[in-house]
Amino acid sequence: MQTVEINSVKITFDKEKTKEYRTDFNKSCDCQDCRNYYKHIEENKKLVEFLSEFGIDYNCTEEVFSWDLGNDNNSLIHHEGYYGVFGKIEGEEFDFEKFGVKFTFQKGASVPCDRTGEYFWICIEGDFPYILDEERDLPISLSQRNQKSNIVSKIKSIFKKN
Repeated sequence: MQTVEINSVKITFDKEKTKEYRTDFNKSCDCQDCRNYYKHIEENKKLVEFLSEFGIDYNCTEEVFSWDLGNDNNSLIHHEGYYGVFGKIEGEEFDFEKFGVKFTFQKGASVPCDRTGEYFWICIEGDFPYILDEERDLPISLSQRNQKSNIVSKIKSIFKKN
């Protein structure tokens, strides 16, 4: 076990156990949002180094939540990546900004997980541009959703029994 102090909070963790832990819950995801997130993290060498001090492989999140901050190819994407670490936070949960992202060290998270024993979460979040070398899948905008709904209503009315 190793111990560090961040923001006056003592954190005890098992780097090797965290590094070796792999299940279906923390395998690298191949969806477009996750790949965009991983690429941003990968390009931030100091962030990768910081995570590795806890035994974290940045490609092995338990969960990445992503949402577009707009409805066009140039809009930023808000990403939140959750990494489980075996150990404990001895004090209050806390957050801080470093390496261009926000870190949150938290004792619990609404993230799928099958870990047992003591563990905590490191959440990394930030607003990132889309940087993959492929066409971006954009979410359905409200106007597109309304158009789709209107089309479905018209089709239903055609086949509606009288």
